[in-house]
Amino acid sequence: MMICRQAWDAERVLAVVAISSAHIAKPEVNNNNYNLHLSPNRDILCPNQYVLAYQELDHMTLSPTTSASEVAVSSLLAGRTVPHLAPTTDCGLIQLAPQDGVDVLLWKGQLLQPITMNLRDDWNRIHFSCAIRGRSSFLVKRQGKEIERVMGPDTSCISYTPDCIGRSSYAGSFEYVTVSVRPDLLVDWLPELGGPLKRELDSAQCCTMQRCSPEMRATAHLLSRTLRMASADHHGSPPSPLWLLGQALVLTSLAVEAHDESNPPSSNIGMADRQRLLRARDLLLADLSNAPTIAALARESGLGVVKLKRGFRLLFKHSVYGLFQQARMHEAHRRLSSGDTPVTVVAADLGYTNPSHFAAAFHKQFGVNPSAFKRRH
Repeated sequence: MMICRQAWDAERVLAVVAISSAHIAKPEVNNNNYNLHLSPNRDILCPNQYVLAYQELDHMTLSPTTSASEVAVSSLLAGRTVPHLAPTTDCGLIQLAPQDGVDVLLWKGQLLQPITMNLRDDWNRIHFSCAIRGRSSFLVKRQGKEIERVMGPDTSCISYTPDCIGRSSYAGSFEYVTVSVRPDLLVDWLPELGGPLKRELDSAQCCTMQRCSPEMRATAHLLSRTLRMASADHHGSPPSPLWLLGQALVLTSLAVEAHDESNPPSSNIGMADRQRLLRARDLLLADLSNAPTIAALARESGLGVVKLKRGFRLLFKHSVYGLFQQARMHEAHRRLSSGDTPVTVVAADLGYTNPSHFAAAFHKQFGVNPSAFKRRH
């Protein structure tokens, strides 16, 4: 049996697609390590406190309309076969569990044809996700209510839909990072959680989408790179459980923060002005090498200059150019940590004509010189 796991990432059903011919066996404890057997004839030794699962599908094709009858998520995570599915191509899930009740998942792949999966969520997890690339659609059903969404690049989502029936569809190239947390652990992590998000989670029909902040996008890229390096293909060692748990906490808190920014108290900002401010934010961050003027942003978004400035402070907790600078530095952080691009090129690409000015701004944001940061990564 060949397995491709599409994890339950937030508002979509994170599907685990099981197809034929290789098998992920259950881990066996061996000298305080988990010995996880992967077919064909590959073993990965993981430090204790970890469960690492990775499998991929190679050189297969997909029928033009691929779907499956309803399947429980728990059975898919256990590696059981999904009925009525034709083979797919080059897909994989990397899954690390830094502690009981917390899983970090990277679901990535390249599909020749779209794929659709019908699932029942019996995993009882709250999912915090960031889409790095690709687009998916999903539909969640419960008690006669339907929630349909489309998730594109640089969007984040939070979902909690226990016992719901869902359908998710994928096509082309995609990559998603998800932190899945047991509800009681989230209460321990966020004891003061309230407002709209708590009400949505309490309803057990939570499907919210918001834009990935620069920090969340950088964290997702870092987790993706780390999980890929720990996979069987790269023969790498998993990161320490403490480090991975810390990054899971960061991604979770940033997802909650993004939700709060997208759903501010109605007494502060009206819905129409909030939409205009979100449009202004998107225009501001569209080109990180060249910030538009405040007057241009105000004109394009339909807001006055004073309302624009005040709205940014209320909604995004930053000044207009403060938010732009933060996004620019986090993009620099992402590029320096994940590629071979020289510091001077990154600086120029982000609009700095003087590398020393870029170095000073990077040091102010992260407390380290960009050249020293790149050497460590």
